[in-house]
Amino acid sequence: MIAFPLAHKLLVLGNWNEDDEQNQLSVVDLQVRQAAEGAVELASVESLAAWVTPGSTTGLAAADLGGGSCVVVSGHESGQLCSLRLTVPTAPGADPSQVELAGGGDFAGAHLMPWLALHAGPIADLALNADTREVATVGRDGAVHIVPLDHSGPPPRAFVPARASASMRAVAWASQQALVTAGTTGGLEVWDRRQGGAAPALRSPLEWGATGCPLLRGLTEADCQINCIAVHPSRPHLAASGASAGCVAVWDLRFAAAPAHASLPGDAGEVWEVRFDPYADSLAAGDAGAQPALLFCTDSGVLATARAAPSSKEYSTGSTGVLGTRALYEEAASGIATFDVEAAGGQDLFAGTEQECLVYIRRPAC
Repeated sequence: MIAFPLAHKLLVLGNWNEDDEQNQLSVVDLQVRQAAEGAVELASVESLAAWVTPGSTTGLAAADLGGGSCVVVSGHESGQLCSLRLTVPTAPGADPSQVELAGGGDFAGAHLMPWLALHAGPIADLALNADTREVATVGRDGAVHIVPLDHSGPPPRAFVPARASASMRAVAWASQQALVTAGTTGGLEVWDRRQGGAAPALRSPLEWGATGCPLLRGLTEADCQINCIAVHPSRPHLAASGASAGCVAVWDLRFAAAPAHASLPGDAGEVWEVRFDPYADSLAAGDAGAQPALLFCTDSGVLATARAAPSSKEYSTGSTGVLGTRALYEEAASGIATFDVEAAGGQDLFAGTEQECLVYIRRPAC
């Protein structure tokens, strides 16, 4: 059997160090060796750096700023926002262990110093905009903040002030000027920065429900909420949401038509992460009008895909919606808390379980 050289994939993880009993932010090198036929022959993980964080990580994002410069921003249950800059080697064959902390600093056991204290309570989610070099955060206090990555000094004024009547749960950038949020008020809200944060520019109709999905298995509207959202990278008028009871939906942010939706069969539990699937987009290349496929994970341990009107019997539509779903991976003993997908082609999937395990999946080449 012929094996190809090792491929290195850098991952940033918010994790719990059981030995030291500390929350950490870790940079790891996932080393993958493939066999000639494309199968993974070997995969191993090497820790490159770790920092102690101010509480558990509730939001995490990284962006490539070009020239080997990367920024990592993390939000925490303490309401604090942390940021660090990394210099990553870009030359072919470069050793990932050459990752450096911009400006110098200690990699071994150092505390990640808080950048800003933005929220009165946990940060629920955050999103990075590499084009504008800003981070948006939402909190359980109902506030929305937009902060330039180079901000120094006291916390800036909130874009949407904290409020006792609602709590925010998820945020995503739709453009340089628009944010999409989800909270306890239900549905999606689109905010235009040029109009200020007094009220959303657009809001999904109430008749579409709190999640854009039909109520399932005796649940009430009060039982259902959106936990996560994502915006399509090349079709920014489309957003995906993941919610209670294994439900996912694809929304047109112009809100001219009700969202397409689906639910995993059985007791799927909460959807904790949702993303558009670049792998399925590659398979559907040439069909610009095709409904984009989704990837999502649940606290019942399922990593699944959802797509519109699939012809394959591998997909199950049931009676819950117009999207078909198919499980890609099932973790028997733990929920899947988060995942990510390689942006270029989507072959590689990385998932984190509630038992602090890292799952790596490589799909066949398109």
